[in-house]
Parts: sequence; structure tokens; C-alpha cells
Amino acid sequence: MKVGDDSLSPQPIAYRLRWRPEGIIPGAHPGRGEGAEGEFRRHVDLLRHPDPRRIDLRVSLRDPHGQLHVRQFSPRRAVPVAALVDLSGSMRFGEAVAGRVAEFAALIALSAVRAGDSFALFGCDAHLRADAFLPFSRRRGLDDEVRRRLTGLRPQGAGSAGLIEAAGSLPGRRALVFLVSDFLMPEAEREALLDALWRHDVVPVVVSDATLEEGLPRWGFIEMGDLESGAARLVFMRPRLRARWRAAAAASRRALDEAFVRRGLRPFHLRDRLDTEALTRRLMEG
Repeated sequence: MKVGDDSLSPQPIAYRLRWRPEGIIPGAHPGRGEGAEGEFRRHVDLLRHPDPRRIDLRVSLRDPHGQLHVRQFSPRRAVPVAALVDLSGSMRFGEAVAGRVAEFAALIALSAVRAGDSFALFGCDAHLRADAFLPFSRRRGLDDEVRRRLTGLRPQGAGSAGLIEAAGSLPGRRALVFLVSDFLMPEAEREALLDALWRHDVVPVVVSDATLEEGLPRWGFIEMGDLESGAARLVFMRPRLRARWRAAAAASRRALDEAFVRRGLRPFHLRDRLDTEALTRRLMEG
């Protein structure tokens, strides 16, 4: 389904981790180490793992050497999940934050809490914004609060240095981090941000709007504005300029995807509407 139909209430989605988390908090994800319950790993002999409670009689009776075998499990653990949301001025276009970004973050919060994970929201422009911050929590109704916070915010200002500040506020242990931005930032700033998130599993969420390309007229004057600086100018659009504009936008998307691939990251494109089926496929692929 696509979020946006008021007759459909959002349902939590599943996500798969690319690593085995550590920690002591029980959860839904296969963790590192060994435990008395969780995901079955293998059989080992009793002398190697002296836990008579886990003896598998069926396997033991089939052993020609008469050895006793016990079941060994991987414990299931919870992980911290965070959404780092770019609230700089460029994110104001098309009311993206109040619309699909708010729905996306709320859906991730709902899914995390239902899976037994904690969720935190960090909204940032040049600084980490207190009105867009929610600490890690597992409480019910967190998704509604996330939606209210983002729906009532107005992106403003230049720069997204606050995202790097937020990266420093994340837990020391590995977390699942959704980095939500249009990524219309200098390459050096983007690379510094990804460097700051090196210890975490990052899912870049690229926010874009088809209107910027498909909505361009073939002929006519259009006013182009920089939402961060406030600068504006009048441009006479014509077919050749329109084609160059669209080609440049496509090349920019490819370059951004390639930059993520070089770091072993695969983005999710949040374009126009939130497609929960596409998001679920992306997250279940790990």
C-alpha cells in the first residue's frame, strides 16, 4: 500500500539487520553469542556445552558413538533505531517534511516499538533542534508523537551540520540509522556526515520531488528560488534548457547513488509518496 489514504491505518513493517547485535535486552533480532533460547544454530556435544536442559534425545540416539548432543541457540536481541531528519531550508519544497517524511518516520517508529526495539528522532538543520528531538523509547504511541512533531515543523536555515551533531549523540553500540535528507549538500559535508556514522548500519533515505523535473514547462518564464539562502531569479525555460536540466538531475541522482555504493550503502528513494511495499522489500533485503 501507499501511505496517504486516510482509510488505511499504517501497519508496522519488518526489517532485517545485516549484523548480529550485542547487548542484554531481549528483542526480535538474532544476536551474537549463545543463549538458552532464540534462533536455533546447531547441535554440539554435551561436553562442549554442558547444559543438560538442552539435550536433543532424537539426535543423541542416532549418534553411532553414543555421545549426547545439546541444542545451541543464538539469543534474540533488541537494537536502537534512529531517524536523523534533515530540516534545512531545501527540505521545505513541496511540504515534504510535513507529508511523506513525517509518515515515513512515524512508520519506522511504529515498526521499531512493535519489534521490541527503541526509537529516537533527531531533527536537524545547522544544529540539533530541540523541538524535533525525541530520545530513545519503546513507549506506545511514539509514532503519533513523531508524526505530530514533524508535521508541525518548518524547515529553515542553511546547512545540515546538526546531523553530524546528532551522530555524536547516538549510542556507542551499533544502531540502525535512517538518514533522511534531500542530500543537496556539498560533497565534503555529506562525506563528513557519513564518516560520523561509520559504526552504525545506515539507510540513506533520499527525499525528492518529481515536480522539479517533470513539472517544468517547455516554454515560459519560471522563478527559481534557493530555499536556504532566499535568493531568487527569473529563468526563461525552453525545450533545450529543460532537457539539460532533466539530464543534470538524473546525473546527480546517479552520482549520489554511486557515492553510497562506494560505502556499501543502498539508499531508499522517498519520491513524491511513501510506498510501504517498496520500503519493506528494501529493508527485508538487509
